[in-house]
Amino acid sequence: MKRYILLLCLFMTGCAEQENPIPNYPVYLALDLTAYRDRDLRNVPGSKAYTLKDININIERIGFGGVLVVHATDGRFYAFDLACPHEVSRSTLVEADENTLNAVCPKCGTKYDIAFGSGAPNGIGKNYLKRYIVVEAGTHLTVSN
Repeated sequence: MKRYILLLCLFMTGCAEQENPIPNYPVYLALDLTAYRDRDLRNVPGSKAYTLKDININIERIGFGGVLVVHATDGRFYAFDLACPHEVSRSTLVEADENTLNAVCPKCGTKYDIAFGSGAPNGIGKNYLKRYIVVEAGTHLTVSN
């Protein structure tokens, strides 16, 4: 009986997802790939960072640190919070490097894989980039959480 209780405890703790340290803030972006503002996303690979200066603050929301939208090498679109999950600061934002297909934190140096939308860390950071939902409809994208 003790063995079953121990296995149950291990199963329950082993399956728990690690919570991302980036706080939950509302995210909503309506993007049009034919519009001037969003044209950088037409290319593969391509990316665009959206911060307060890039959005209509009356209707759009950009999460905790901003939103990085990526047109990845697999042809799909992915979106991540710009805040580095190691630093957890609105003023420390990752920067996309389209040559290496990584997003890099300028403070801790962690590189996050954005080539296929994983956001996996490589460096001292241990958490993945916080990922958001992207819905594609023709030349329009909706990013939300």
